[in-house]
Amino acid sequence: MDSNQELKQVNERLDQIEQKLDNLGGSQRNKRSPSVRFLIGFGITIAIISVLLLTLGVIQFVSIG
Repeated sequence: MDSNQELKQVNERLDQIEQKLDNLGGSQRNKRSPSVRFLIGFGITIAIISVLLLTLGVIQFVSIG
């Protein structure tokens, strides 16, 4: 009887630790510094502009030919 009670306590403690780890992981994912977020956004913007310019260049090249 004692071992069953200890086993339940260990399982409950493991569940609590898992929840704490999940919460910690979630908060770490959401905490990027503003400069990192700015650089990511800037990089994405540059990539989109590059793709649009490349598309315009291809369209002009094809229409001339």
